[in-house]
This record gives sequence, structure tokens and C-alpha cells, in this order.
Amino acid sequence: MWFESARVEAVRDAFPEWLAFLVAFLSHLGSVWFVAPAVVLAFWYLDPRRFASWIGIVLGCYAVMIGLKGFFETPRPGVDPAVAVESLPLPVALVYAPAVEISTSSFPSGHAMAAVVIWTMLALELDVGTRRQRIATAAAMIGLVSLSRVVVGVHFPIDVVVGTLVGLGYVAAMLAIRRRMRTRGRHAATTAVFVTSVVLASLALVTDGRADTAALLGGSVGGALAWRYAPPPRESWDRTLRGALPAVLGSSLLGGIALTLLVVDSHLVWFLVGLIGGAVVVGLPAFAATRSPVATFRQPAN
Repeated sequence: MWFESARVEAVRDAFPEWLAFLVAFLSHLGSVWFVAPAVVLAFWYLDPRRFASWIGIVLGCYAVMIGLKGFFETPRPGVDPAVAVESLPLPVALVYAPAVEISTSSFPSGHAMAAVVIWTMLALELDVGTRRQRIATAAAMIGLVSLSRVVVGVHFPIDVVVGTLVGLGYVAAMLAIRRRMRTRGRHAATTAVFVTSVVLASLALVTDGRADTAALLGGSVGGALAWRYAPPPRESWDRTLRGALPAVLGSSLLGGIALTLLVVDSHLVWFLVGLIGGAVVVGLPAFAATRSPVATFRQPAN
């Protein structure tokens, strides 16, 4: 009853083709291609001390998601999307295909979980509008992302419902850990978050066992080590062209290292790439500050 392709087809057919096409793009608001850059940029450019813990929370989210998928191994609905990828111009297809062509297992929805994490983060940590407005926006985004995964035919309704509930439970648990540890200071609270993500990634490696899970574990360990030994300055980078230079250099370094993963399927190599990636993301602000504190960072207020 819960895993019937006919239900997915009924949802897909309830939307006109043009709207289903747009909904597919909305699903990227819960994709790793949106979530990871959003949390990293918030860490680098908004408030390093406030958003550092969210890097660990995002890593832990994907660990929980991968671990559950590896445990249940539920097949996808096998429903074709409303718009075929091959019918689209190449530039559009390159963006559209990742939303509708998925090879991992179905249950629970990783997009729904990740949407809960990123939009809850933005609602709780940003200072834009009122708290009620931010929460309403977050709820709307989570709902749209969850619905989109069924509309494009890659998830059963139960996948996104459980994914949302697991995401909410996970965020609540991680925030409770952070809040409890803050009695020992913000640094200790973020350390606890990173350590938790390491534990969750280790468990995911047991249930899933793929090389990309090893990279996730490496990222968690690298982030934890960088936070322990190279915590960021209190001031974020200037949101100027000069302030963007460290991010460009760091992203280029990460991209170059990640190319290794296209040709190597070794768990150890993937772990090491993740380790370097996590260390670079978390440690880069401290490294940049030691190199050019005046040019790269805002000066603390007197």
C-alpha cells in the first residue's frame, strides 16, 4: 500500500507538464548542490561562529539519510518524469536531469530531510524579517521540495513524509545537543556537533558501505579537526571582490582534489578527499586570517 507506483503516477498526472517541469527545478532547493554551498557560504560570509555548527549538522543529516537508505534499500517507483530529459536542450537537461534521474534507494527522501535542515537553519539563524515570517517561508519551502519529489516520479509519498519527520527529529536532537553543550561555551557546543556527525557517518558506513559514505566520514573528521585546531576568527569575510578571493582559491583546491574521485573508487582515497575537504572548508577562514587579516577580514568593532 505504501509503495505503489500507481499513487506516484496519479500525483504526476495531476500536474500539467509545464508545471511539473518547474517543480522539478524547485526540488533543487533540497539538493546537496544547494544545501552544501548555502551552509558553507553562510559560514564564510555571515557568521563563522554561529554557522560552524551547521556544517556538522548538515554532514550528520546526510549520514543519517545514507544510513537509512542503505538499511532499507527500497527501490524507486520506476515512474517516468512528465518531461523526458532527452527532449530538452543540453544546458537545460544538465540542470533538469539530476532532479529526475536518481540511482540510490528511495526510502526515506534525502531531499525532504535536507530541505528540513537547510530551511530550518535559515529560519532560526538569519536575521531577515520576523521569526514567524522565516518559519512560514521555511515550511513552504520544505513542502514544495517534498511535493516535487513525488511529482517528478522519484519518490513515493511515504518517502517524503518519513523524510520530513526524520529531518525534524534529527534537527531537534542536534539543536538539543548544541544547546546543552553551550553551557560549556560555543566552541564546545560546535565540537559536540562535529563529533556527533562523525559517529553518525561511521554508522552510515556500516549500513551503506559505499565509497561516497567514506568521503562523508572523512569530511566530518576533517571538519572536527579543523574546528578543534584552527577555529575561525569572530569576523566573517568581507562581501567584496577581495573578500571572495579566499573562497575562490579554496573552492578551486577542493574541485581539483575532487577530480580524483572520478577515477578512483577506493574507500581510503574517498575518505582522504573528504578529510581534506572538511578541513579546508572549516579551516580556511583561520588560515586566511593569518595571511591577510587586514585585507580579508573586517576589523572587530571597538
